[in-house]
Amino acid sequence: MNINEKIDFLNNRARVSLQNRCPYGPDVDLSPYIKFENRLKEIEDISLLPENVIGRLKSFGIDLGDTSKSSGYLQIDNNLVYKKKLYPNVEILSLKEALNDSYFVENYFWNLIDVGQDKFTAAAQLYGQGGYVIVSKENSVTEIPVQTCLFIKDTEVFQAPHNIVVAEPNSVLHVVTGCAAMPETVGLHAGITEFYVKKNSTVTFTMIHDWSKATHVRPRTAVVVEDGGTFINNYINLNVSGLNSMQSYPIVYLKGEHSRTFMSSIIVGRSNSYIDLGSAVKVTGKDSSAEIISRSVSTDSSKIVSRARISSEAPGVKGHIECRGLILNDGSGIWTVPELDSNVKDVDLTHEAAVGKLSEEVIFYLLTKGIGRDEAVSMLVRGFLEVKVPNLPTLLEKQIKILMESSTKFL
Repeated sequence: MNINEKIDFLNNRARVSLQNRCPYGPDVDLSPYIKFENRLKEIEDISLLPENVIGRLKSFGIDLGDTSKSSGYLQIDNNLVYKKKLYPNVEILSLKEALNDSYFVENYFWNLIDVGQDKFTAAAQLYGQGGYVIVSKENSVTEIPVQTCLFIKDTEVFQAPHNIVVAEPNSVLHVVTGCAAMPETVGLHAGITEFYVKKNSTVTFTMIHDWSKATHVRPRTAVVVEDGGTFINNYINLNVSGLNSMQSYPIVYLKGEHSRTFMSSIIVGRSNSYIDLGSAVKVTGKDSSAEIISRSVSTDSSKIVSRARISSEAPGVKGHIECRGLILNDGSGIWTVPELDSNVKDVDLTHEAAVGKLSEEVIFYLLTKGIGRDEAVSMLVRGFLEVKVPNLPTLLEKQIKILMESSTKFL
């Protein structure tokens, strides 16, 4: 199948799937968001962006103007605005550039996610624009994370970039992605992301989301890991003002022997947000391991559903799920849904789930030390949300710590 034939096939499948509702999370009417937009021009100097946009990016840790960072990609609404490369062993392309390569289209484009999965994947193919492609070359090691940012600036925007990350054999790649919107923006984000983790390679992917109060978020993500490969995912949902709704259920396919994944999520629900977030791992490679850890905090009238699933079809597999929720006030709610299944006997799969509240005894103890109640609550929430993610660069760990401190001040 050549490029045109595959694109035609994908478009046809998408058209007949535009009415397919997702089984999880609230439905969203696509019609207000799909429309013509004015295109922005690509720039060479990030400082040429409006000051309010630069300030908003920096507020959640993205600084593409810092020349110490390895590479960068910035998409505003549906437009590639800025792209740079500093590491010689890491390619960073726009999806438009990559789609000129027939090998790329055949092997990496919509190969892990069904374009007809639901209305959001279908609309992403038919109406989405933009997206980045990152490829770490064989035997390369990137110590400084590649920075990418998907930003919604205008109102009623349908932002659905298609991103693809490929780690060639024996390579190490760190990517940090910031996704956000201007505070007053109403939008729908439905990014598609596919990861290909080749033999003995490691990919660490950190997502930091800070959407606006009226934004709907429906990302779709899938990962395949080959022999000896490792995929580490660290998701942080800050949302200081809250968001309208979010639903995502990324899946990792551990196909290789001795492959591994670690999936963590930190979710703070505010206002009347409805968040349905999970992680799924399907293991078919023997002697592999999977760990899913989630921390959820609900405030105001927010609702959080935390899903996790590990499915094993191979021997020698170890897997663990840990879902913990903290309800800060009446009117908010958390539901945990851990699932384990296997059709072979030589596996070790476990899970634990808990939902509770802050200890008044511990809060009182901190008050006796001269700490105000608000700061005491913030300190305890930060401790609850802390998840030790393996192999994170020190620079990124410090960045996440600063963001967590600032986002929990107003709980």
